Amino acid sequence: MYKNKRNDLLNKMRRLQIFKTYLKVQEIDVVLDFRMRRSVIKELIVQKFLYQKVKPVYMVRSSNLDYYFPKSSRFTKKLFETKPICVLTEGIKTSIEDRFKFKNVTVIPNAIDLKKYKENYAIPPHIERRYILASGRLIQGVKQFDKLIQAYAKSELPQANIDLRILGTGATKNALKVLAKELKLEKHVIFEGFLQDPEPYVANALYTVLCSKFEGFPRVILESLACQTPVVATDCPTGPAEVLDGTNGILVPDNDFKALTQAMNRLAFNEGLRKQFKASCRSSICKFEAAKISICWQHYLNQVYESY
Repeated sequence: MYKNKRNDLLNKMRRLQIFKTYLKVQEIDVVLDFRMRRSVIKELIVQKFLYQKVKPVYMVRSSNLDYYFPKSSRFTKKLFETKPICVLTEGIKTSIEDRFKFKNVTVIPNAIDLKKYKENYAIPPHIERRYILASGRLIQGVKQFDKLIQAYAKSELPQANIDLRILGTGATKNALKVLAKELKLEKHVIFEGFLQDPEPYVANALYTVLCSKFEGFPRVILESLACQTPVVATDCPTGPAEVLDGTNGILVPDNDFKALTQAMNRLAFNEGLRKQFKASCRSSICKFEAAKISICWQHYLNQVYESY
């Protein structure tokens, strides 16, 4: 609303003042800061000017720490060593502790409200063949949909008329369509786009597949298991290993696409294994129930408030 076309220094300072006034007028006590925080100068300004009267919690939602901290470890330690940092997984916590030697990192995972998910969903009417499902933003170098399509091409699924359906939009969609066409899979790799209510697609898939380069705590896995759909995933940093416990899907080594193809074949053609996983999907994620995670947040925010 307040950003001008030039995005000049005066405009930035004006917006900062507007935000500071908002925090004061609304009597905000704690700010959960989800920003990318790579600029040392910007962080100094934010901490010294914006956060004078409020208590920030610095959120880290990905294992790619370069998103959230300056390149200089020395400046990172000066800016964040005594500040509360909240992360999604034990893996991210360990990475931060190993890299920066911080002792102020708390893990609170993503939550899922299982009551919102039905026992059964009708299959979308336009779907006639069996399929596996992948979801996420179609951008370069994160979800690795290009490598997934190549792994799918090497699998036995296309010959068995088991499609790969991809939910999501993004800049690489056209390139991925070209790749599918080059592999003569344009009839089997189907791009559904963004869906407001994806549950019917998730619930009726044979399984969900994930092969990200890195993650935080992938909600797509929680949502799949909530729909009683097992998951095949690579053990990327971080997240999948903290949800897939051997009862609800198959975890293969990080970036091992040969193993991924083998796992895709195994679960697609082993109905007994799918049923076994399906029976355990929801119970395997009860520890991530929203009611339980909200209690963790209550305790944590109380500690944050009292510690300043």
